[in-house]
Amino acid sequence: MSTLPLLQLPILCIDKVLINTDIISLVSLSLISRRSKRLVRTTKTSLTGFNIEIKNDVTQVQFVTSEKEDAGNWFFKIEEKESSGGQVMEMSFKDDVIHSYHSAMDIQQSVKLGVEYLRDLFKKPVIKVYLFPNAFKASKRPFHVGFNECDNLFIEGEKEIKNEDLKSILETLTIKTRLILNIPVNSSFKCNTNLLEFKRLTCSYKVISSRWITREVLMSLKCTHMQFHHTLLEADDVMSFFERWYHSDDTEFTILLVKTDKSFAGMNLDKFNPTQWNPEQRGPKFLYSPDIAFECTSGVDIMRKDGLLCTVDNRINVLIFAVWHNRFHDVSGVSTMI
Repeated sequence: MSTLPLLQLPILCIDKVLINTDIISLVSLSLISRRSKRLVRTTKTSLTGFNIEIKNDVTQVQFVTSEKEDAGNWFFKIEEKESSGGQVMEMSFKDDVIHSYHSAMDIQQSVKLGVEYLRDLFKKPVIKVYLFPNAFKASKRPFHVGFNECDNLFIEGEKEIKNEDLKSILETLTIKTRLILNIPVNSSFKCNTNLLEFKRLTCSYKVISSRWITREVLMSLKCTHMQFHHTLLEADDVMSFFERWYHSDDTEFTILLVKTDKSFAGMNLDKFNPTQWNPEQRGPKFLYSPDIAFECTSGVDIMRKDGLLCTVDNRINVLIFAVWHNRFHDVSGVSTMI
C-alpha cells in the first residue's frame, strides 16, 4: 500500500497543513494508520468538545468549535444489513458529515466506541447531551446513552419517563454541570442523590416535572442553582432549606427558584433581621444566566454572620432565594428581565 502523500512531507509542513484542515477531514485522516492518528492527536484545533443528540434510530455527534456550534456531524444510524463483524457496517465521509450504519443490536456499543475514539483523539469533553425518550420504541427500553460522562444533560419529551429509565441515566452517567428535565417525572421517582455531581438542576415541564422534589430530596441535593416549576414543596420545606444555609458556612450555593401553584406566605423571616433593598449595599438585578436576570428590589435582604448577603423575594406563585456572591451584577447583555 502506497504512503499517503501528506505523510511524506517534512513534519513542520504536515503541521501547517493539519492546522488548517477541517475537523471531519482530521477524523478521516486519523483512521488511515497509527501514524496519521498520532499526527491528528498532536494537532492544535479550535474544537472545544462535542454535543450529542440521542433518538431511537439515530445518534448525532456534533463537533463544536470556538467559532461555531456546528462544525460538522457524525450520524450513527440503524440500518439492518448483513454484516460479518458486528461493528460498523459502513462509513461515509462527505463535506462536513460522517455517516455510519449499524445494527439495532450494535448501535449503542458503536456510539460508545465512537465517542471514546473522538475524546481520545482530540482530548475534548462531551459538552451537551440531548436525550428524547419519547422517540424510543417500547422494545428499546431501558435505553443507555453509551458513554459515562458529560457536562450538560437535557432530557425532553411529552410522555412521562419511566422511573427505572431515569434512575439508570442519573446513577450511571456522570453529569458535571447541569441537568434539565423538561419531561414529566413521576412523583414516586427516587434515586441515589449522593451520586449526583451536577451543580445546576432545572425541572421545568408544565406541572409534573418537579413533584419528585420533596423536602428530603431538596435537602440532599448539592446543587448551587436550582429551578423547580409547579413543585409540591411547602413553605416550611423551603424555610428548612433557607435556615440550613443561614447557619452553615456554605459559600457555593447561589439560587433557588420555585414556581408553585400555591403561596409561600407561611415563610416568616423576621428572626433573621430582614431589611429592604439598599442600593449602596447591592445592585437591583440578580444575574441568573448570561441572558436572564431577576429584578430583586422588592424582596428582603438578610445578612449571614460571615457577611454573605442573600435576598428572599416571595412573589405571587414564585419564590426566589438568591445569594449575592457578587453584590453588583453586570446585566448589560441580558435579554430577559423577570
